[in-house]
Amino acid sequence: MMSITNLITPEQLSGMDRLYRMNLINSISGFKQPFLVGSIDGRNRTNLGLFNSLVHIGAQPARLGFFIRPLTVPRHTYHNILERKYFTINLVKEEYIDACHQASADYPWGVSEFDKTELTPVFSESFIAPYVAQSAIKLGMQLEEEQKLVCNGNILIVGKVIEIYVPENSILPNGSIDIIGQKTAGVIGLDTYFTSEVKKVLPYARPK
Repeated sequence: MMSITNLITPEQLSGMDRLYRMNLINSISGFKQPFLVGSIDGRNRTNLGLFNSLVHIGAQPARLGFFIRPLTVPRHTYHNILERKYFTINLVKEEYIDACHQASADYPWGVSEFDKTELTPVFSESFIAPYVAQSAIKLGMQLEEEQKLVCNGNILIVGKVIEIYVPENSILPNGSIDIIGQKTAGVIGLDTYFTSEVKKVLPYARPK
């Protein structure tokens, strides 16, 4: 029979310090991939936000999604994406963890996180949203839809992949991108970053 020594009830959660509860629930979902979302507003002011909720939506056509918190305060990334319809996803490299984490700070509207970190905006010839020069793996995205969750007001942003930038020799023979070989960081919760290594690569599973 399962021990209830460490049982945490909804009532206990509600009574916890806000930051303590936030760290507990954010970390309980395990290892995640931090990424930077680059966007630009109607006045061509760049913005950069740090997120960790990237999800696969579909492969044909290629679609990815991520969550934005409720609009109880201005969400610069959200408003820029709605205004310009394009954004970028940039995976975080191990050597730039500190700079990328700083991009999560709450800067005033119009202040670009690029100017407050050692990260550099770079643009492709065909894309209006800024990429992060220091990111090895970059995706250009076009907004397709948004879905507001009834339960808590979080917003799922769904984008179609328009262009992909990866280093040479970073795609494995089976088509997978060598995320670990490119020294991209992982994150647990909101502030615990880690590196990883490959333990095993298994073939596509079929019924025995």
